[in-house]
Amino acid sequence: PTGGVCTGSVISAHRVLTAAHCMPPGATARVVFGPDARTSTSFVLGTFHPHPGWCADCGGGVPGLDTNDVAIIVVGAAMPGPYASLPAPGAAAALPQKQVVTSVGFGIRVRAKDFAGQVLERYRVDSEVIASSHRISGEYLRLSASKGGTCSGDSGGPSLVGNTIMGITAFAVNGNCAGVTYAQRIDIPQTRGFIDGFAP
Repeated sequence: PTGGVCTGSVISAHRVLTAAHCMPPGATARVVFGPDARTSTSFVLGTFHPHPGWCADCGGGVPGLDTNDVAIIVVGAAMPGPYASLPAPGAAAALPQKQVVTSVGFGIRVRAKDFAGQVLERYRVDSEVIASSHRISGEYLRLSASKGGTCSGDSGGPSLVGNTIMGITAFAVNGNCAGVTYAQRIDIPQTRGFIDGFAP
């Protein structure tokens, strides 16, 4: 999306799934395709629709990134498949501890303080689901990566088990982009209902 770098997943001919905190409502998003967004000439424009329940300070979780952090970019021109798979209701809640989850994003791939332009290339990192006793545990997957995790620009990117999106990258609690990160679950009623409310 323009106005900032986020990651998204094409889930149907006219919908891209990403995070609500990426852009303001109604903004025009430029959706770029390919493994390297710096050199790709393939893109479409769409309108950014954050979840109406998105609120930066309302959920009681990490300050600034709290609840319903999901958005849909609606594009007019049909995008070709294949499309990402969405989970069955409650699927993320059933994931066992230490389940490997692969997060994909176009964000920076080094610590923020060492950033030297390594952005807009697609990378992936494997994390494990770990227990969470926080009040937001019903909305977010808590993921731990031993050798780094998601970082700036990865927001909205998929957290995959196989080819199914179990969540989308929402926030990290470590400024060095290592350790624990959180992915907004899309298998829960308030997020899945929002996603399904847009024509495919």
